[in-house]
Amino acid sequence: MKAAVRTGILGWTISFKTDHPKPSHDTLKPNEVLLRVKSAAINPVDYKLPRLIGGKVVGIDVSGIVEKVGEDVTTLQVGDHVFGRAINGKGALSGSLSEWSVASVSEIAKKPGYLQFDEAAALPTAYLTGMNSLRDAGKMKEGSTILIIGASGGCGLAGCQIAKGLGAARIVGICSGKNMEFVRTNAGIDELIDYTDKDAVQKFVQDNAGQFDCIYDTATGSGKGEDYVSTSIPTLLKKRTGKYVQINGKALDWMRRFSGTEKEHRTLVLTATNAKSDLEKVAELLQKTNAKPFLDIKEFNETGINDAFVQMKGRRTKGKIVFNIA
Repeated sequence: MKAAVRTGILGWTISFKTDHPKPSHDTLKPNEVLLRVKSAAINPVDYKLPRLIGGKVVGIDVSGIVEKVGEDVTTLQVGDHVFGRAINGKGALSGSLSEWSVASVSEIAKKPGYLQFDEAAALPTAYLTGMNSLRDAGKMKEGSTILIIGASGGCGLAGCQIAKGLGAARIVGICSGKNMEFVRTNAGIDELIDYTDKDAVQKFVQDNAGQFDCIYDTATGSGKGEDYVSTSIPTLLKKRTGKYVQINGKALDWMRRFSGTEKEHRTLVLTATNAKSDLEKVAELLQKTNAKPFLDIKEFNETGINDAFVQMKGRRTKGKIVFNIA
């Protein structure tokens, strides 16, 4: 089958193959389903993981059609249209950039008719991360004030849409001036700050001291040396109750995260497993606000795979990169 796979000694190189073995029907675990993949999306984590952790086939986000169900699966049947994460019954990544994939029934949900396969494939990682960051770590509720840093990227745009669906009273996005109209159009928010305009940023910080219930930072620590933490935490957060949520960080940040010694009001988020109920919630929120992910569609071939990862590593992606595989 066609697949994007990790090659080389440690698996850091991503290559396109036309003869990768198809998952066997006979080895399906009781809690797994075999999927005929229709679409798959990529995320920065896909090129950061070695083969030992990420598995042979690249990719997490998937949508497709159920071809076979394990003997313990009762909520899905052959022919169902589903979306979610290509994580198998043992909790390991099975890969989504391939013509067939395997997923645990707890990691996928039925695809609503509101979404096309490629739109559904764009949701899992970015939108589940947004849910976990805003609703759970950020303690967001209806009427909250939210600041989203990196609003034009996949996770940033998802965060804007999730915050709107959850009923935020005020959503402010930070992005470059050239992407402001894109965010305004696709996220439905009008309050935007151009991070390249230093005077505008300074005035925004001065005028909004202590105003935000939650700051969702999708940019700090993402590869280009950005650091918004020192500016945001002391000034923009509500002092006693504000939450600063990051999805990337320095090695020290991750050490604090896993040792339980994070600084007050600040946390790094790992997307939760057993995603089925949150996938259903995400789709519900998007339909409620008539929102959809913005897609950058690539061809599923060697050129498309190479171009997509060069673009992603160069931080030039708006929304989500998606491959229509079948």
